[in-house]
Amino acid sequence: TRQTLSDFGMTISLLCMVLFDILITKNAGGHSLTQKITVPNSIQPSDRERGNIWPISPLRKRLPFWVYFASSFPAILISVVLFFEVELTSIMIQSKLKCVHTTKAVKGTGYHLDILIAGVLISISGLFGLPWICAAPVRSIAHVASLSKYSKTHAPGEKPRLIDIKDQRLTNIGVHILIGCTIFAAPIIRKIPVAALFGIFLYFGIVSISGTQLFSRLKMMFIPTKYHPNVGYLRRIRQMKRYAYTFIQIGAAGLLISIKVTNFAFLFPFILVLLVPFRKWCLPFIFTDRELTELDGDEQQDSIFDDEIDFYGQVHLPI
Repeated sequence: TRQTLSDFGMTISLLCMVLFDILITKNAGGHSLTQKITVPNSIQPSDRERGNIWPISPLRKRLPFWVYFASSFPAILISVVLFFEVELTSIMIQSKLKCVHTTKAVKGTGYHLDILIAGVLISISGLFGLPWICAAPVRSIAHVASLSKYSKTHAPGEKPRLIDIKDQRLTNIGVHILIGCTIFAAPIIRKIPVAALFGIFLYFGIVSISGTQLFSRLKMMFIPTKYHPNVGYLRRIRQMKRYAYTFIQIGAAGLLISIKVTNFAFLFPFILVLLVPFRKWCLPFIFTDRELTELDGDEQQDSIFDDEIDFYGQVHLPI
């Protein structure tokens, strides 16, 4: 029961905030004190110049010829972000399933198929000015975790063992049908405060970072050595090397965040790509291959889905 309630924690908290906002509005004489989500009254393009014409023609406006070639640069940057989103989601799910000894849970050659399908759907959406879609970590992991079957005979204090995944497609179909039906729930969505929505995003960020090795290494800086857990990167890596790698990661994360909140946010994918050669060719001058393997590893090498925490707490960013 506790786990079921925690899985619906976002829905329950959002509902409570909406009711609280309605109560405040009534006490204020019917004047709303918070900003609400803006939802259009009808299903039509938001660009007034397009009117009711959905397809977007590149020849609709007379643009300089060089613009068509220059647009390839931001297209490459966006494709990098979408590629990372799709592939990281697949890798995160695979890392959760690596302890399941069944061929059903092993993804074969579908990584290329995933990105191909995402690319086709995004291309079609772009022609009509629709939102782009790609694999989402929270929804994907929640889907797999809900289909997981755990052992019932584990000893008290031990984590239950993941036995099998009851794979099916009905859940995915139902989820996306309900997402499509939200267009008929516009009157309800307009009552949701934007602040409550940002609070949910903040919670996602906190729970996704709290289970990473970077966060654990930061905590270990303030904990005496004798209380450190028995994990590889603490036992096999010297303290100064751990600190150096941690500060490098913090610097890289700070660089990405500082770029994201400035007018140069469009360079975010470019800087993200530059971190790959930096990790591959620069860090080996400071750390050995064994040290990088330990410091790049998961927080728990036997990681599986945990049925004691909610779906959101199981989504840890691979940093």
